[in-house]
Order: sequence, then C-alpha cells, then structure tokens
Amino acid sequence: MTDPVRLFAEALDMPTGMAKHEALERAARAADASGDKHLPAACRLALIESCYYLNRYDLILAPIAWCHTAEQRDPSVFSDSDMRSLNWAHKWVPVGLRRDPRFTLAQIESVLDALESRYKRFGFSLQPVWGQRALTAAHVGDFELADEHFARFIATERDDMSDCAGCVVEEQVEHLVMRGRYEEALRHAEPALAGRFTCSTQPQGVLTALLPALTALGEIERARDAHLVAYRQSREQASQGYVGLHLEFCAVTGNVPRGMELLRRHLDQVHHATSPIGTMNFAASAALLLSRLDSDRIELAVPLPGGEISRMTAGHLREYLTSRALELAAEFDKRNATTRQSSRIQSILDAPDVVHVPLAVPNPAPEPAPVTADPVELAYQAHLAYEENDFLTGYRLLKSLPADLDPLLPSKLAVQLAARRLVVFPGADVLDSLPLAVQRLVEVGDLDQAARFHARLGMLRAEAGDLDGGIATVEQALESAEAHSASAGRILVRLILCELLDHRHEHMRATSLLDEALELARETASERVTSVILEQADHEARQGNLDDADKIMDQVLTTPGLRPGDRFHALRARMAIAEVRGDVELALQTSAELVEFVRNYPGPWRPDVLLHRASMLDNLDRAGSHLRELVDTVAVCRTEGSPLETAHACYVLSSGYLAHGRLVEAAEALEEALRLLPSDAEEEATLRIRYRLGSVCAELGEHAEGRRHFQAMLDLVADAPSASQAMVWAGLGSTNHALESYEEAERCHRRSAELWEEAELPVEACRAWIKTAAAIADDSPQVALEALERASAHIEDGELAARLTAEMLELRGYTYTQLGEHADSLADNMRAAEIVRDLGEPDWEIFLMVRAARNHIAMQAPGKAETWAKDSVELISEDTPPSIIARVLDVLTRALEAQSKPVSQDATVRSLTARLRS
Repeated sequence: MTDPVRLFAEALDMPTGMAKHEALERAARAADASGDKHLPAACRLALIESCYYLNRYDLILAPIAWCHTAEQRDPSVFSDSDMRSLNWAHKWVPVGLRRDPRFTLAQIESVLDALESRYKRFGFSLQPVWGQRALTAAHVGDFELADEHFARFIATERDDMSDCAGCVVEEQVEHLVMRGRYEEALRHAEPALAGRFTCSTQPQGVLTALLPALTALGEIERARDAHLVAYRQSREQASQGYVGLHLEFCAVTGNVPRGMELLRRHLDQVHHATSPIGTMNFAASAALLLSRLDSDRIELAVPLPGGEISRMTAGHLREYLTSRALELAAEFDKRNATTRQSSRIQSILDAPDVVHVPLAVPNPAPEPAPVTADPVELAYQAHLAYEENDFLTGYRLLKSLPADLDPLLPSKLAVQLAARRLVVFPGADVLDSLPLAVQRLVEVGDLDQAARFHARLGMLRAEAGDLDGGIATVEQALESAEAHSASAGRILVRLILCELLDHRHEHMRATSLLDEALELARETASERVTSVILEQADHEARQGNLDDADKIMDQVLTTPGLRPGDRFHALRARMAIAEVRGDVELALQTSAELVEFVRNYPGPWRPDVLLHRASMLDNLDRAGSHLRELVDTVAVCRTEGSPLETAHACYVLSSGYLAHGRLVEAAEALEEALRLLPSDAEEEATLRIRYRLGSVCAELGEHAEGRRHFQAMLDLVADAPSASQAMVWAGLGSTNHALESYEEAERCHRRSAELWEEAELPVEACRAWIKTAAAIADDSPQVALEALERASAHIEDGELAARLTAEMLELRGYTYTQLGEHADSLADNMRAAEIVRDLGEPDWEIFLMVRAARNHIAMQAPGKAETWAKDSVELISEDTPPSIIARVLDVLTRALEAQSKPVSQDATVRSLTARLRS
C-alpha cells in the first residue's frame, strides 16, 4: 500500500504547477483511504493553496466543499492555523466564479453571502467581503452599487482576514482608475508605495494599476519607472494578469518595439491563460498592441496546447485575438445580462495614444526618409555623387534606389551601380563577387571604373588580412588606371595604394605616390586637391608625425566651401590624432563636432561615430553627465547599426544609468545588450555585459537572476586570469548567500579567495575568506574560524587594515557565540568596537556594542549588558536606522528583565520605544 504521508511530502516538495496539483490530489485520495484523522484535511488545504499559486481559483471548489463537510462533521481535523488558512481561502471562491462565465451570477452572490455569514460568525472584518462585492458590481457594470460597496471597503478596518496592505491598495487604485478618479488613485497609492511590501505581488500590482492614472496626469517619469519596476517584478507572474496591462501601456505610449518584446515573451498566454477572463483581457491587450504595428507580416511563434508551435503573422494573430476577446466578452455579458464586458473590451481595442513615455532603452530612431525622384534620374545622381567624392550623399541616394531597378537602366550605369553596391553594402562573399563585377565593367567598356573597383578589391583583401595580396591587386589596378582612367581615377588608385604601403611601412614610395597624386590634382582635377591633402595628413599620422598631421587637418578645416565628405574625413582624423596624443578635451570637442555633423547624413558612419564618442565618454567616467547623448546613440544604432553595435551602445548606456543610481534602467539596458549580442561575439563582450548585469540584478534583490548570469560566466572565464575568475566566483557566492544556499555560497567564496591569493591581491583575498566564513558560521562554526584565520593572515599594514580587522573580529565574535564561547566572543566584539570608534562609524559601533551586551547576558552579567546597551544609546542620531534602534531596545529589555527590573518604567526603554513608534 502506498504511504500517504510520503506521497504528501513528495508532492509538497514539487515546484508549482499542474503536476504538483495532480500529485496532491493523489496524496489526498490516499490519505482518505488511510484512516488518518488530520492528513486528508492537510492535503485539501495544500490543494487550495496550489490553486492560488496556479491562479486556478475554479479548481478550489472541490477541496473547499470537502473542507465544509469535514468542518461540519468534526472541526477538530483542522488545527487553529489550518482553520485560519481555510477562512482565508474562502475569499478566493467568488474570484474564481466571477472569472468564468460558466458560473451564474446567482452562484456568485450565493458564495458572497456565505463569505459574509462566515466572517460575521467568526467575528472577522467584512472588508474583504465589501471588496469582492465592489468587484462583482463593477464587473457587471453597476457602477453606482460598485461605488457604494467601495465606500464600505475603504471605511472598514482591516484585520487578519484582510489582504495585505499593498493588495488592498491595489484593489482600491483599480477602482479609482476605472472610475477616472486619477488624482485620488495617485494620492491613495502614495503611502503604500513609500512603505515596505511583504507580498509576492507587490508593489508591482499597485504600480501596474496606476499606469493609466500616471499617463493621464502626464506623470511621464513616474509612468516610466512604474512600468519598468512593475514589469520586472511581475514578468514571471503572467497568470496574475499584469502582463496585458503592460502591453496596453506600451501600445499607447509610443513603445511598440518594447511591447512586441514583451508579447513574444508571453505568447503562451494566447492559449494558456489560467481563466476565461485572463484569456479575454490578454487577447484584447495584445490585439491593441498588434494594431500599432506598421506591418501585419511580422511572424510570431504561438505555443499551442500539447506543446506544438503555431507560426502566425501579426495580422492573423490580431484578428484571432480580437475575435476571441469579443467572443468571451459576449459570454460574460450573457451571464451578467449587461453589456459591460463587451464595451470594456472594445474600449481597449479602440484605445487612443496618450502621452509618449520614453523608456530605459529608446525606440529606434526614425528611419531616414528615402530620396524620391524618377528612379533612372536617381540612379544617375547616385553615380554622380560618388564620382564627385560625395559619399555621404551618394550613400543615401544609392540606398533609395529600388532593388529591381537595374533592368530599366542603361547597361553601363547598371553595371556601375551593381559594383558600387558591393562596395557600399558588402556581403560575406564580397571578395568573390567584386572581381566578377570588375569583369562586367570591362565587358561594357568602362575600363576607368574597372580600375577603380579593382583597387577597392585590393583594399578589401588587405582589410581581410592579406596585405601583400591587397597591394599586388592595387598595383595591377594602377597599371590599368594609368592606361585607361582620367585624372580622378588615377588619383584615387594612388591614394589607396599609398595607405596600404604605409601599413607595410614602405613610406618613401607612399610619399612619392602622394606627390604624384597632388600634382595630378592641381593640374587636371582641382576638386580633388583637398582629398589628396587629407591623405597626406593620414600619411604623416601613420608615420607618427602627429604635429604635421594636425597642422594639415587644421588647414583643411578652415578651407572655405569644404565639401561634406572632406569635412567628415578631417574631423574624424583630428579626433583620432587627439586620442593618440592623449589630448582628452580636444578629442571630446572634435567628437562632439563630428556627431553634430553626421546627424544630417544617414549612413553606417552615424552609429559608428556616435558609438565611438559614447565609448570615449564611458572610458573617461563621464557617461552620467551625457545620458541624453547615450540614449540617442542607442536609438540611432537600433535603426542604422548592427546588433553588435547596438549591444555595445546599450552597455554604455547602462553606465550612464548607473552613474545616477538608476538600477532598473541599467538592468533593462544590459538585458537588451545581452539579447542583441551575436552568438559569435567575442567572449570579452559577453563577460562584460553578464558581469555587470549579474551585479545589478543582485543590487536590485533579483538574486536568482543574478546567480544565473554569474553561473553562465564560469565556463567563459575558465582560462582567464585568476582575478577575473575570482570576481565571477565572488558574485556567484554572494547571490547564493542571498538565496540561502549557504553550502554553495561557501564553496564559491572559498574558490574566490583561493583565486585572489593566486592573483596576489591580499585585500580581496581577506574579504573573500570573511565571506566564506559568513556563509557557514551558523552550521559549521569551526570551519568558519579556520577561514577567518586565513583572512587574518592577509591583513597587511595600510589604510584598509583597521577596517578589515574590524570586519574579521565582528564575524569571529559571532562565530564564537555559535560555539557557546561567549568570553572569546565578547573580547572580539569589544576590540572591533574600539577600532570602529576610530573609524567614525557610529551605526557599526552601536551594532557591536549590542553584540557585546548580548555576550554579557549569556555570561550571566545582565548589569554590564545594561551598561553597554545604554552607552550605545548615546551614539544614536537622527540618521540611525530603526533596525539598529530595535536591536538596542531588545537587548536592553532582556538585560532589565534578567535583573527583574521594571522594563516599562525605564526612561531609556520609553525613549527608544517612542522613537520607533514615530
């Protein structure tokens, strides 16, 4: 026979899900057959709790009915705590019935009446009853009755059967927002948001409920923060119904790209929402978002029941969701005999845009508008722009050409533009494709362009790593240009060859080629003179003659009527020279000029220029003071840059947010960076992003997420220097400690400490050994003392010696307490307190004095404990945290009680109590 106790225990240990729920049902059946008096009731209460975590309140009916029968037959099967759980669970029954149109209004009213009778019988507050009645009245559209019940809901005091304070506020805010009372909703929420929450659905519930009020009132920054914080904390709680409200927020505040990222993450809710009302609400919200897309052809992968995936276009999914939402609304309205749900769902589907709310990661910048003209004329203009060395204009014109235009063009122009596209928009096979394009130019008789593009091929070969092969190719191109090209072609090929020869350190020949090019330009192509002079500046810079190069750049930049391409070349070169020379301010000034200049010239250079400046600011620790620029850089990279460039821009943007302490936005930017990072990106980039993201998640209290990032880094740093490995192990140890995985935390911190020792960094090694001890001080105090001994060995003379000694002594004192060695503990606490006093940290000193007082109590010296406690009070200031004051009050109370002194009459106790109450 199966052991029901074992079945129940195994089911309880399973993660939340239907598998656990079914295991609990099997355990309940086995318990019924066992004859055990209390086990069947425990199984039913566990089933009820499982329904709550699954958000499947409809499943509560069977175990609740069983509990009713058992309660009438023999109430003693429930302990006091079990009975409290049962009373609490009764609030969920009307929720489940209201969310499913298969249950009638009469049934809902019946369970509400039963809930009211039960709470009256037990003497509980009726606040939850009025809350449920208000929700039911609003659901059917009886707003007058809803307001009446809501007034009672607010006026009735809470008690042990009321939802947590945060959830009560969420319900109240939802009602006020529904009624359009936005200012009231915001005022109502303020005190709750300023406090602490202990519920798993708060504060995200309150913040989500506030979103319509915040946008309606134009509270842009607060709306941004509410969305970011609430979604981060609720993204794993899709069944709670918050996701749809965030999709609506993104749809109407100009954040459709962000909304689509969220929708893709939660497409399982299309067919797997936990109630009909959840399905209806999600469908309406998602349909609204999809209606804002520019294209209905985006493909989405929708999980189906049974585990399969349906690939649907956005347009088809929107149609399905719209139809499904309205169908379910009609079912609810039929049940309710009103039109409330249909009108509510239609209002979501028709929701207008509201105020734009910029988020942490900006939307892509607007796409540069294509140039509109007769396509053939446009093709001529594009070719002419490149011929005149105006690549900034040429790029935009070339990109504006229709892809299928070539058959309509004169054969020579079509071949010229085909070759140009290969160079301007190079693919992975450009080294194979470009020779064929050169051959086609020869075949149509354009030997001039054939020579130029042959030289470009040499440049591309050199950039691919074959410098000698590249130079040989350009040498061939020069021979052809000398025979067939006009001055412009002969100059261009010489400039390309000059650059490559410089890279092979053949500077004398490069100089000779430049002299020839300048003579040609002056004699036959004056418009090319500036381009040759700029190449001379580059030539000097490549030889290390930075002063000469700088003078040439200054001369060029003051030239009247300087062409855009030449200005771009000059500014970028001057910036590079300033960076090499270490002239930070000039580099920043020039980069700012360059950024401003390229704003008017869309192209791949724009994200490159902006990202270069952003990286420069980041490296100089100035990201925080240029946050607006960093936001713009991400927006431009998302439109015109590569995924790798955008990922880098998001990483730099996170630096700006961190400089202002805006952790949530930093995490958002880093998550976007990680999402965009190509799979073949360098490990260094992955490590940099993951390490910062793991650290930020830990600071936000998202320790499981932080641990995931640090864990993912271990293989990547396996061959890295010891210090780099140590940092990752330290992060993993800290997140495990926060998640109360103490054995794993100890293992990670120990490994970190050993790696810091290998790196010969004593301060870091000392702190790592202290953290190692902290992880196991409760369970393995003797091993912890050994770790602290190793920590002590790394404390060297220096400015941190006192602090490290105090940290070590504090923890060692605690560890001695765990071993019952109170005299040794007292000695360490007293020594640490003396050191901390010199460090000028009163809160820490108070903490240590309280520890010393506890030692005295344990050593049967309550009088000395009282003295230590009262002495510590003198250090309390206006800034002392309440938690420390509470510790002082606790130890003082215990010391007085141990001496049989009247606690309530002690002046210090009264003073501390009053301070805490205030």
